[in-house]
Amino acid sequence: MKRTKSKSRLLCLGLCLVLTGCGTAGEVSPAETSSAAETSETAEETVYLSVATSGNWENIIRGELFEEYTEKLSAWSDGEIVMKIYYDGELGTDLELIAGVQEGTLCIVNLVPTYQTSAVPEAALLDIPGLFETTEEFNYFIDNYYMDSLQEYYQAAGIRLLTCSAFSFRQLTSNQEVTSLTDLKGLKLRTMESEYQIAFWQSMGATVIPLSFTEVRLAIQQGILDAQENPLGYMITTNLIGVQDYVILTNHLPMISTYLMNEEQYQALSEEDRELLQRFMDEMSQELVEQEPAEEDEILEELTAQGVQISEASKDIREGIQAGKEVVIGMLREDLGAEVVDDYLEQVAEAKEAYAAENEIE
Repeated sequence: MKRTKSKSRLLCLGLCLVLTGCGTAGEVSPAETSSAAETSETAEETVYLSVATSGNWENIIRGELFEEYTEKLSAWSDGEIVMKIYYDGELGTDLELIAGVQEGTLCIVNLVPTYQTSAVPEAALLDIPGLFETTEEFNYFIDNYYMDSLQEYYQAAGIRLLTCSAFSFRQLTSNQEVTSLTDLKGLKLRTMESEYQIAFWQSMGATVIPLSFTEVRLAIQQGILDAQENPLGYMITTNLIGVQDYVILTNHLPMISTYLMNEEQYQALSEEDRELLQRFMDEMSQELVEQEPAEEDEILEELTAQGVQISEASKDIREGIQAGKEVVIGMLREDLGAEVVDDYLEQVAEAKEAYAAENEIE
């Protein structure tokens, strides 16, 4: 069926192509494409969307699914929506990406909540450690309890929150054995550049060194760092095998993936294109959530085969995580206000109870 053009689709074409880094087709420059849009019927029928992320998605399920669903989106739209991804920081660091999507110089970005707080302070709520035991529990909470509240916070900043889901947990990796909370004392640990994450790990005795993740491997090799925390897949994609001999399954924080779009550009899309974009995001995210456990099992097998020692977090480390959680909550109450934080925690508790009841978890 031939899809209907609209003024809003043409407006989005102009926005997503004229603004720096917001859209591309092959090697065509934004200026060339914008000019073509004024004279070419084909260009008028095509909406170009770009996605930027700082992560390296080569040879992992996230990248494979993105490519698969890009093809599906093209088919759903009769080839009239073209999406291209720029990963591995090609369009900027995490902090530059959130600034770009808020300003409208970037169209769509994929980020963890940690780096979004400069634009959306309430995103820090998602970084409270030790709240969720499974990714299913977190996703149930977002889908059934908190997505509307989050959307209001993001839209107030001029950003459309397209998706928010957890597909794995962040884990601790180290070149020193960590079997108890005592072993964390003085451990030189890289964490995300966040005052909340820094305070969390410091509360357990670690010496925190916030760095861009691109610097981590070299810093470990040079002895500047002993450890870092990230999803297991990062051990593979950033070649940390050989410089990190231990994995401690702390499960301290869900690895949350969000896709954000400049609100003005989102509104410039036709209703039909917004629906297709949302379908793309929802189905791709859901499949990632479903497939990631199997990939993590394969990663654990590969790490073990490579001589990496895998262990569960000890009881006192788990207790330290819970104590660190309270440190972060206290900071957030001061920064966001007790009402905002307590509302979040109350809804988390209600969602966890409902999830347990629905799934007969004692």
